[in-house]
Amino acid sequence: MTNTIQISNTGPQNFEEILDNLGGFGRFQILILILLLFFEIPSAYIVFIQIFAGIPPKFWNCDGEVVDKVGACGCNGTLEAPSTSIVAEWHLICESAWIPDFITSIQMAGMLFGNLYATQTSDWYGRKYSTFSTILVCALGSAVAAVAPNPYIYAVARFFCGAGFSGYLSISAIYTIEFMPTKWRMLCGAVGPFGEATMSLALIAYYIPTWRYLTWATMTPLLLTPLIFPFVPESPRWLLQKGKTDDLVKVLTYIAKINKCPPIELETIEKIVAKANPTRKPTDVKEPRLNFFDFAKSKNKEIRMKAICLMAIFFAFSIIYFGLSFNIKNMNGNLYWNLVFLGFVDSVGFKMAIFVMGRLSRRLAVFLSMTIGVFFLVVLAIFQLTLDVSEFSTLFLVAALLGKFSSAITRSAARALAGESFPTSVRAMGSGLCGASTAFGGVVGAQLAYFGTSMILVCSESI
Repeated sequence: MTNTIQISNTGPQNFEEILDNLGGFGRFQILILILLLFFEIPSAYIVFIQIFAGIPPKFWNCDGEVVDKVGACGCNGTLEAPSTSIVAEWHLICESAWIPDFITSIQMAGMLFGNLYATQTSDWYGRKYSTFSTILVCALGSAVAAVAPNPYIYAVARFFCGAGFSGYLSISAIYTIEFMPTKWRMLCGAVGPFGEATMSLALIAYYIPTWRYLTWATMTPLLLTPLIFPFVPESPRWLLQKGKTDDLVKVLTYIAKINKCPPIELETIEKIVAKANPTRKPTDVKEPRLNFFDFAKSKNKEIRMKAICLMAIFFAFSIIYFGLSFNIKNMNGNLYWNLVFLGFVDSVGFKMAIFVMGRLSRRLAVFLSMTIGVFFLVVLAIFQLTLDVSEFSTLFLVAALLGKFSSAITRSAARALAGESFPTSVRAMGSGLCGASTAFGGVVGAQLAYFGTSMILVCSESI
């Protein structure tokens, strides 16, 4: 005789109904968005600080004679420059000019490791501890980078900065989604202060031009981590999927208290946990942990195909997003204002994604925003081939920013799509694979920025 689980029709029948009974999108959901997405501020600083740390000085001092970048390569005496960047401090010019952008690529390669590590551990040990461990990695990487005695140590530190940054972004999107009613999930990848933080980085870098001091200054928001940690509970969906009833009751009671709603009865929670885990083994039996190899060997072809398609999407928009971002140093005009514009289009683009996803499906929003972004890149390429950059610098900047704006919409829509495309048991791993593709795109984008620098140098030498 097979035992069946009967759930009364008078109470919540599933987790979505539990959230509705606890106020839907209430004070707690607002609080969790503020607390978890706050860390997008130091994340933006960490990933884009290399734009300023890798700036080559316009002029050098060669035995008392002022020379430009080209002249510095022919200096046979003592070459000096104010140590405002790693280029100036470690003389990363001429045959070593590739190193700053290569370090950026190492940072983006760290994103690959961070995505795979963080998303895997978040499925095993929970979202909360994995999220805050990535924040700790960011802090340690930034601290080591600030005191690095040479470019080798600095490169290793940037690798861990990239790992922490990508791990945080991947898990935070999943983490926040799992507290949200379905209708409000689109907010999780769109309302964070990433764009605003990028704009503020330009202001901080303007007043703190020395790269070591700038690194210390931009990691100060991470000091709030111990204050935020106690107020963020574990993901209730993860607890439900793992059958951790006692912990789930505590989290749901906490949500009810903040949303000022009556708590869900224990019996109702136990029945929903049992329904979600009908074949769960006894608690004294250790269940096997799924990993990426199990994910790849899954018999569910639909999940594998979704993962492959999403990885292609994340790779494509990442090249555009990070390529344009890191190439901002090669654009004409004031670097600080250019970064402000860059952050502004990010901020507007992320919020615009809410409007777009509210009227279109996630897939259509991704498709249209990527198509528009590619259109502006084609326009930019045509400008590059037919116009003089020095005479039409504003036109070049506008085309680049419009392409960045479209990629920002794609980023938010793609994160929402990825978060909703996988079941809870493998959601983090699926999103981690998408994040790994983002990392590969970032590596390519950083090298494209180096090619942009090389072209400028070649043109200068030819003139």
